[in-house]
Amino acid sequence: MKTMRVASALSIPYQTLVLLLVVALSSRRCHAITPTVEMDVEVGRKSRNLSKYSLLASQAFFGGVLPMRGLETEAPVWRLVRSPADNVDLCTQPRVSADNKEGTIMLVPRGTCTFERKAYHAQLLGANAVIVYGSLEGHYSLNMSTSASGLPSEKDIVWPVSLDDYDCKKGRAVIPKEAIQLDPFPYNAGHNNPLLAGNTSDNLCIQNSADSLASCPSKACLLTGVRTSDKKDYEACCAWDLYIWLYADLSAFHSVNTTREMHVDIPAMYVTLQEGAQLIQDLQLGTVTVAAYERWRPAYNPSSAMIWLLAVAVAAIAAHLSAADYHAKRENVLLAKTRGDRGDTSEGREQQGQPQQSSSQLAQPEETLELNAYHAMGFLVMASTSLLVLFYFKIFGFVKVMYAFGCSKAVSAVLFTPLLSKAMKHFSIPNTALWRIEWEDIGEIYLVDVLAHVIGYSLGLTWLIIAFAHYHPETITFFWVMQDIFGACMCVLFLQVVKLNNIRVAVILLVIAFFYDIFFVFITPLIFKKSVMLDVATSGGPPPDPAWCEKYPDDPENCRQRGNPLPMLFTIPRIGDYQGGQNLLGLGDVVVPGLLISFAARFDAAKSLLGVMNGGNGSVSSYSCPEQRVCGSVCCNGGYFIPVVIAYAVGLLMANAAVYLMEMGQPALLYLVPCCLGMVLFIGWRRRELSDLWVGPRCIKSADIICYGEDYASRSGSQSHAPLPQNGEGEMQAISVPSALDNDQ
Repeated sequence: MKTMRVASALSIPYQTLVLLLVVALSSRRCHAITPTVEMDVEVGRKSRNLSKYSLLASQAFFGGVLPMRGLETEAPVWRLVRSPADNVDLCTQPRVSADNKEGTIMLVPRGTCTFERKAYHAQLLGANAVIVYGSLEGHYSLNMSTSASGLPSEKDIVWPVSLDDYDCKKGRAVIPKEAIQLDPFPYNAGHNNPLLAGNTSDNLCIQNSADSLASCPSKACLLTGVRTSDKKDYEACCAWDLYIWLYADLSAFHSVNTTREMHVDIPAMYVTLQEGAQLIQDLQLGTVTVAAYERWRPAYNPSSAMIWLLAVAVAAIAAHLSAADYHAKRENVLLAKTRGDRGDTSEGREQQGQPQQSSSQLAQPEETLELNAYHAMGFLVMASTSLLVLFYFKIFGFVKVMYAFGCSKAVSAVLFTPLLSKAMKHFSIPNTALWRIEWEDIGEIYLVDVLAHVIGYSLGLTWLIIAFAHYHPETITFFWVMQDIFGACMCVLFLQVVKLNNIRVAVILLVIAFFYDIFFVFITPLIFKKSVMLDVATSGGPPPDPAWCEKYPDDPENCRQRGNPLPMLFTIPRIGDYQGGQNLLGLGDVVVPGLLISFAARFDAAKSLLGVMNGGNGSVSSYSCPEQRVCGSVCCNGGYFIPVVIAYAVGLLMANAAVYLMEMGQPALLYLVPCCLGMVLFIGWRRRELSDLWVGPRCIKSADIICYGEDYASRSGSQSHAPLPQNGEGEMQAISVPSALDNDQ
C-alpha cells in the first residue's frame, strides 16, 4: 500500500517556491510619525511648590541636534518663554532689541508661515531652541486673489480641510454665530480658542455635541466653513491633534538666505495642541524650565543578532536534514557492524524474539527536483516576472493567501507529523488508515496525517486572519512567532525537495541570483524611480502620508496593508526601541545559499556513508590534498559543511553590518554568494576535488544507489558513480573511495 507522504514536493505550488527566492533583505518599515524628543519640564510655582513632568515632541528636519538621553552629555536647561506679543506667530522678521532671549526656549504657535521661518526668527531673538505647538488658528488662512475691495472678509477665508484637519465622525457640534468672532480675519484666536478647545465647561463644542465629544481625543473643534440652513450658526468638527514633521522651508526663504549666518542652527521641536496648552497654563503659574533630549535608542539592536543567529541555524539545520537519509543509512550500517562484532546474528535475534535488522533500502523520496542549468536560467525568468507582476499589479493579498496555505502544509509535514507520530507511539495510540484515495500521489490517509493537517491549517488560517484584520499585525506576538516558524519549515521542506548535485549548476544559479539581487535593489531605482525589490518586499512601499494612516488605518488604497512586509521572511521585533519596527531577512537569502550548504552536507554525508561501508568509522578527510602547513586542518581534514556554514554566517554578518553603516536595505546575496561559493571552490581546489564537484560527485550518486536503489538513481540522472561490487549473495561490498577513508585505515 502506498501511503500519503505529506512532504511531497508538488504539494506546495511552484510559484510559492519562486516567491521565496525573490524576497531579499529589506529595509525597516515606516510607522506613523513618532515623537523623537523627550523634554523634562519643571514648573516653579509662585507658591514655591515645584512640579515636574515629561513631554514628547517630534524633531525638525532642520536646525541643531539634541544630546541623546542616557549618554554622558547632559542637556542644557532653558527657560521657557513665549513669542513676542506683537509677533506671536514669528512670521515677520523681528527687530533685535536689548531684550535678548539667550538661555531660553521659545514657545511659538503653528500657522501663517513655515516652521523654519519661525525657528530662524526665534534664533534672531537669541533663543537657544524653539517649540512649535499645535494651534487651531494654524489651520485657517486667507486667499485675497478674489477680493474686489482688497480688504479681507469671511468669503476670503480658506477653511480647514475635512479629514486632513478634522473629522466630523469623531465629533460634531453647531456653534451659535454670535459666539464666534472671525475678525481679525481669518480667525480670532484669542476669542475663539477658549470656546472651541479644552476639556472645560466653557467649550461650546462639548456643550453642543450630541455625545459631548466622547470620541474626540483632542477635545477641540475646527470651524468647517459650513453654515446651517438659516445661515445663523457654524458647523464645528473634531480637530485632529497629532505629531507632525517639521520640514525645511524650500520656498524663496532659502533662495534669499544663502549664507551660513542666515541658516537655522537651533533645535526645533513640535508638540501637540493639548501639550502646548499645558505649557501655556504652566507659564501663567510661574517659571518653567525645559531640558530637551533625543530619546534613547540602541545603536545596534539585539534583534539584529537574533535574526542573524536564526537564519544561520535554519540554514544549517535545513541543510543537515536534507542529508537525513544518508545519515540514517550510515547509522544502520554501523549498527549492523556493531551487532556483527558482538556475534549478534539474525538467527539469534529471531530465537530471542527480537526483530531482524533489515538490510533493505530506504523508501525512495516521492518527489525531488534536481536542479540543472536550465532550471537556473528559468529562475531568472520566473523570479523577474513574478517580481514585476507584483510591482505593477499589487496583488499582495493573493500572495499572502498562497503563502499561508503553502506554509500550513509545510509546518504540518516538518513539525506536526513527526511530533504527533512520536506522541501516538508513546501513548500507544494506533495510527490507523482512515480511508484510501485511489490517486497515485496520495494513497492511504492515516490518522496522524489528518491531525497534523488540521493543526497546521488551523494555525495558517488564524495567521492569515490576523494578517488581513490588523493594521500592524507584526506587533502581535503570535503573528511574528508563527511567521518565523512557517519560514523555518518552508526552508527545511524546500531543501529536502530541491537539490543541487554539482558545482557547475551551483555557480550558474548563485551568480545569476547575485546579479539579480543587485539589479532589483540598486539598479531599478534608476529606471523606475524606486527599488522594485524593496517596493514589493514592503507591499508597495511605506504609506505616502504616515499621519493620514495614523488617522485612517483602514484606508484600503493608501494605508491598509501598505508598508507591511510580504510574509516570505524572518522577522524579529526591535528590542528596546521606542520607534518599534522589525529586523527582516528574506527567505530567499536562506534557501538560495542553503542549496549550496545542502550540497556540502549531502556530499559529506555521502563520503561518510561510503567510508563506513568500506570499513571505517565515517570521519571525512582527503588524501589527495597537498601538504598545507598554514590551514591544513581546514583545507584537508573534515568536510565541506561546517566551513560553508561559517562562510554563510560571515557573509550574513557583513550584510547586517552594511545595513547599519549605509542605513538602507542591502541585497544580502551580494555578500553571501562570494562567501559561500568562494569557500566551496577554494576547499575543493585545495583538496583536488574540484573537477569531481564540478560534474557531480560520484560519491553522492553512489550513496543514492545504496539508499534508494538503481531505479531511483537512473530516474534522477545518477549514471556515473563509484563501482558497487557485490558478493555472491547479491549484497554490496565495501566501496573503495580514497577521499572517504578514515585516517586510521
